[in-house]
Parts: sequence; C-alpha cells; structure tokens
Amino acid sequence: MTGSKTNRIFWVKLALVLLLALAIPALGIVEQVYMKDSFDELCGDCREIIALLSEGDDAGAYRKTLDMKARWEKTRDMLEFMYPNADIKEVAPQIGELQGDLEADLADDAIARARMIESLAENSKNLLAFKWKNIL
Repeated sequence: MTGSKTNRIFWVKLALVLLLALAIPALGIVEQVYMKDSFDELCGDCREIIALLSEGDDAGAYRKTLDMKARWEKTRDMLEFMYPNADIKEVAPQIGELQGDLEADLADDAIARARMIESLAENSKNLLAFKWKNIL
C-alpha cells in the first residue's frame, strides 16, 4: 500500500513540474505578444494621425486621438504591471499633449508630438522585447 501511494505522489509531483515547465514559457510568450501588439497598435495610430493631419483632416485626427487615448488607458495598466518602466508612464501624458495641440489648432505641433509618441512606442517595444543576447 505504501509503495503505490508513494508512486502516485511521484506522478502527481511530476505532472505539476511539467505543467509549470510549460506554463512559464507560455506566459512569457503571451506577455511578449501582448506588449508587441500594444505598441504596434499605438505606432499605427500615430501614423494615421500624422497622415490625417498632413491631409488637413484635423477633425479626423482629433477623433483618432481620442480613440487612441481610450485604447491606451485600457492597455496601460496591464503594461505598467508587466513592465514598471518610465517610458510607458510617459505615453499617457504625451497623448494628452497631442490632444491639447489638436484642440488649439496646432497641426505642426501635433504632427511632431505624434512622431514623438510613435518613437517612444518603438523604443519601448525594442527595449522590452525578449532578446537572447540579454539572457546569455
């Protein structure tokens, strides 16, 4: 009886170890995909805003900025939880500045601000991305 109980405990422990061995890399992959997609989406929004402003569609750029701001507010908390990083905290105030530039009809300043947000997002993505050279 003791042997079968010990055998059962061994298999349970082995199953838990294998489950953890698979769960940890899976969570890391999900986290990296979420981070990359979040910053890619932010960069895409900035490019669209720049395009709209270049075409003279200030109202469209303003609507897109409000959409970007709402989306970022949902995404920001999770990113700040996963990556306590000053660059991530800087994005929200910069989006607010972009909104202010558009409200003040400062299209050139808004284009510059959108490019700065795009650059901040690209740099953050590259900084936070998994790289073997950072591990080895």
